[in-house]
Amino acid sequence: MNGVVFDIKRGCVKDGPGLRTSVFMKGCPLKCVWCHNPESQSPAIQRAVATDEVCGREMSVEEVMGEVRRDKVFYSASGGGATFTGGEPTMQFDFLMALCGAAKAEGIHVAVDTCGFAPRECFAALLPCVDLFLYDLKCMDAARHLEFTGVPNGRIIGNLEFLDSAGAKFWIRCPLVPGLNDSDADLAALRDFTRGLRNMEKLEICPYHPLGLEKCAKFGLSPRYAGMSQPTAADLARYNAFLRPREGCAPARPQAMNAPAGRTATGKECYAI
Repeated sequence: MNGVVFDIKRGCVKDGPGLRTSVFMKGCPLKCVWCHNPESQSPAIQRAVATDEVCGREMSVEEVMGEVRRDKVFYSASGGGATFTGGEPTMQFDFLMALCGAAKAEGIHVAVDTCGFAPRECFAALLPCVDLFLYDLKCMDAARHLEFTGVPNGRIIGNLEFLDSAGAKFWIRCPLVPGLNDSDADLAALRDFTRGLRNMEKLEICPYHPLGLEKCAKFGLSPRYAGMSQPTAADLARYNAFLRPREGCAPARPQAMNAPAGRTATGKECYAI
């Protein structure tokens, strides 16, 4: 079985526990105005406008697993493994299932990084072969979620509640963009919702960074919104004040959004709730 992959990064430390290999798959049903990998949205292989750079290549399950196996000894030592991300990996669902099954069969820890916008049946099928979901929550307000991402958030929230009720382990990742989804009301809604989840292990705040705009220019894509700014120190302090950890919860690792695939720009402290 083959799929379209646009990057594989070894030695990642921001895409789940331990040292990981992150496999970036093409295609996403969302069109987030702040997208950090806009070249990943189309499922098709793309070429840069002014260079010979190509985004995407067809790979077999065995070819991908050949890359994943290279660091297997480090996964054991660090508690790491493979993370399947994108784009949105459930867009290539059969390929994703085959990869997760192959990694699981070899004793490799499996994480899936998802926006949650997929049929419920996809997540039910993934449960036996995924150890950890990295789950995006972009905006709790339904109307603004539709405005900023192009899709409503009912299915996303419903799938997360399904995973929680099924006992799945997950981390929540929240991109925060000043003036778009970081008001006090947004943060309070996020806090209140996530504190009702039983199996959430971490909540990672991902401050906006505009590197995605450079990728739009490289691949001839039109950014949907170019007026975004990075969070200030005061913004980050306010996020942390709203989302400080409950007693007994350790801080999550710093995380930032809109870094190149497999890399993370320096972020401020964030918390596990």
